[in-house]
Amino acid sequence: MVSRRRPGATRWAARCRHRPATRSGPGLRSRRDKRTGSAAGARAGTGLVPGPGRRRRVGLAWPRLPAAAEVAIIAAGYAGYALVRLAVRASRPAAIAHAAGLWRAERWLHLDIEPSLNYLAAARPVLAETAGYYYGLAHFIITPLVLAWLRLRRPAAFGPLRSALVLATTAANVVFWTWPVAPPRFAVPGLTDVLVRYRILGAGDAHGPDSLVNLYAAMPSLHVAWAAWCAATRGRRRHLAWLYPAATTVVVLATANHFLAAAAAGLAVTALGLLAARATTRPDATGPGPGGAGPAAASSRAGSGAVSLWFPGGSGDTAVAGVP
Repeated sequence: MVSRRRPGATRWAARCRHRPATRSGPGLRSRRDKRTGSAAGARAGTGLVPGPGRRRRVGLAWPRLPAAAEVAIIAAGYAGYALVRLAVRASRPAAIAHAAGLWRAERWLHLDIEPSLNYLAAARPVLAETAGYYYGLAHFIITPLVLAWLRLRRPAAFGPLRSALVLATTAANVVFWTWPVAPPRFAVPGLTDVLVRYRILGAGDAHGPDSLVNLYAAMPSLHVAWAAWCAATRGRRRHLAWLYPAATTVVVLATANHFLAAAAAGLAVTALGLLAARATTRPDATGPGPGGAGPAAASSRAGSGAVSLWFPGGSGDTAVAGVP
């Protein structure tokens, strides 16, 4: 029986004889694994193939808004502050009592440095006027300038940092409303009201700035809180920037407008605002964690229920710490 070949079969057989054997090895397998892994990653989240873990962002920050919306947020914040000012006008006895309690605690802890700084500033007109104008103007000038600089020069960081400022101020307003505290110049005998004594910025006048501010909002210190926020924006001279909140702390104590405890509370609300507003990432339960390890291994390295905080930097996000 004569076998018949299909057309082209002879050429196909000759080609197969000269074809090199199929290669296999670690390099080829690794390339093939990468291709299959990327394909599986593309299908991750469909429920069909478990892919690499994705990160979802959890936080109280909101992105940068149009300029008009940002101005509206600032106006709403001031309106809230004015509402608190109106609400606590009838709380003078409670504010004085709370201030007296803070003063007793500071004296018991030997942290009562306010009288020494106040006597030093009040006895020297140059120091008194410098401290008074600094107290009345610096935070209203520097804070908006830092906000404008962030919006123009660091747009990626503007959203979280602006949100942190709003959250810190809101937290301070809650304390003003629920626990009013009189400043030391009202509650501690012998202290001098530097701004009133030297008639700085119309202090003491019936229609002066005292009619526009909450006189019993001495805890926490928003002057220190906003100054610390400005320093936390981390420009090129980030270490020198902390001289601003340090100088602000000295000024608010020397002018007898805040207790040392109120300055510490101002730093605390700023820290809480930054932690709440800056983006927090949590890895999904599916897929490997950082470094190719599974989610269980990643959780064991960071601690049970750990959350990685990501702080916005100049060129990208930077992982800072794990917080349980």
